[in-house]
This record gives sequence, structure tokens and C-alpha cells, in this order.
Amino acid sequence: MFLNAVAVFLGGAFGSLFRFLISEWFPVNKFNIPLTIIIINFTGSFIMGMADGVFGRFTVQNHYRYFVTVGLLGGFTTFSAFSLEFSNLIRNGNVFSSMLYVVLSVFPALIGFWLGYSIIKLIK
Repeated sequence: MFLNAVAVFLGGAFGSLFRFLISEWFPVNKFNIPLTIIIINFTGSFIMGMADGVFGRFTVQNHYRYFVTVGLLGGFTTFSAFSLEFSNLIRNGNVFSSMLYVVLSVFPALIGFWLGYSIIKLIK
């Protein structure tokens, strides 16, 4: 358990740092859309898919798996973790649950963000 937690901690630090550096070094905004973040989300999800395939095929100690998936890629982009959970639901035959997961993850998060932002704007 401790080794897994350390792996997540270190992986998350590196993943977050990589996201920050890429966003700073290659800021791309077109039509007021942060394309760099979209690219990061795609790349992280792509690598998460590859990692999930590799870890499903080969026996790897949990702390390595946690370092890469929960830590590194989870810190790099939360969409990679989201994509992994979505994929697990689909693979287990839970198509309806997977669609509901998408709706219940994306829209409440956006609404929650907007509500939190709006409350702070009211406080001034």
C-alpha cells in the first residue's frame, strides 16, 4: 500500500509538471479554444489506452501500474483516468452504464465549475 501511494505521488508530480510545461511552451489557442489542453487530453488518453493494453497483457507489479496510470497519466490529464474507467465499463458489457458515466461525469463537473466560479464572483 505504501509503495503504491508513493508511486502515485511521484507519478502525479511528474504528470502535472509535464502538463504545465507543455502548456507553457506550446500554448495554442484557436477560436478561443485551448487546443493545447485538448491535445494533452487526447495524448494522455491515447497513452492510457496503450498502458492499459500493456498492463493487461504482461504481469507488472502494482506500483508500476499505479505510477503510470493513476499518477503520471492521471496528473497529466484527468481525461486519461476518465477514459480508462469508460473503457472498463464498455469491456465489461456495461454500455448503458458507460454512457451514463459520460453524461454524469462531464455535465455535473461543468455545472459544478460554473457554480463555484459564480459564487466566488458574487463574493468579490
